Amino acid sequence: MTHGTPTSLALQSLLFPSDAFTSCLFRQPSARELEFLQYFQTVRSLLSSDERRMLGRRHRRGRNGYALTSILGIMLLKLLYQMRTMKQTLLLLRENGNLKDMLAITEVPSEATVSRLSREVERIVDPSSLHGRVVQAYAESLGRIAVGHLSIDSTTIEAREKPVKTRVPKAKPPTKRGRKAKGSVEEQQHRERQARHEQERIAYLQESFETSLGKLELRCSVTAKQNSKGKKQWFIGYKAHLATDDYGVPMSFAVTGASVHDSQVAVPLMKKTRETADFLYALLDKGYINPAINDYVDMIGRKAIIDRRAYKGVVADPLDPASQKRYAARTTVERTNSELKDGYLPDVIYKRGSRARYEIALSVLLTTMKKVRNVLILYEQQETHRAS
Repeated sequence: MTHGTPTSLALQSLLFPSDAFTSCLFRQPSARELEFLQYFQTVRSLLSSDERRMLGRRHRRGRNGYALTSILGIMLLKLLYQMRTMKQTLLLLRENGNLKDMLAITEVPSEATVSRLSREVERIVDPSSLHGRVVQAYAESLGRIAVGHLSIDSTTIEAREKPVKTRVPKAKPPTKRGRKAKGSVEEQQHRERQARHEQERIAYLQESFETSLGKLELRCSVTAKQNSKGKKQWFIGYKAHLATDDYGVPMSFAVTGASVHDSQVAVPLMKKTRETADFLYALLDKGYINPAINDYVDMIGRKAIIDRRAYKGVVADPLDPASQKRYAARTTVERTNSELKDGYLPDVIYKRGSRARYEIALSVLLTTMKKVRNVLILYEQQETHRAS
């Protein structure tokens, strides 16, 4: 494993906590406190010099002043301890001297102060950019330029927020079926529609991740999922869409409204992944049956393996044995989704709008760092075993 670049060195705090710092704490830190310290140090090491400078300023209102770096730490603490509200997080902080020392604060700020200053943090620190730096460092550490299987899936995240009203698409006027008369107005209009659709298809395949994502509904919305009994369950909130490698590390992600169909985000996720590392196979379930996905993987010379079983009541041919074996690797993204929800997110998001999406993105960042740490530890153990 190589650790030569500054970016890959930023991940070393995930492996080696600062013993010099922990010896100065109020008491012997618990495993969870050490985990928070590792994540907090790693996030700070990933910040650019400009971001560190802006976060290091003390914002004063009244007698006490707080650095935005400490506020960022409080935001991470809320997720690591899966607190529903900031009030619960600050109560924990008041009772824990170790956490206060880690955040370099002597007095715990008020809930109003954290709410005000966290907006400044959100303006300076972009979780998506930090995630990209983690993935870049991860790829550099392993000397990897491609992943074998890119597994794509989404998970719904419930929010206590009024959903946006989705517009019902207008019904298309009925058109005559069958071949259009040669030289007729209908034939000319049909050809123009086909040409326009083809131009839109090509533009979609070539546009950037940000452009594709910007066309989707990002606000809180409603979706329905079928439970184990075949009945629909309705959810209000958001969706976290993940594309993970063979180890379950999220190589790219997106946060949208819950109403966005999974298949609309697959191509943007593949585009985002290719900014850092290439992939050979994309693994998707039957919810991702969409011609645009096949068009994109064909365009870049890759292959999509999609489970088409019992799609819309039609039983498709089973996957060939080789594809079945590759498709089994898709369980990694399902486990990562579980770790995201069970490890960092509360059962209900109480923030709203862009602040809710920011909290979900921070949770994905923490999940990614955890998965990267596990892979780096595995590689270190393998190198030690080979050396011995």
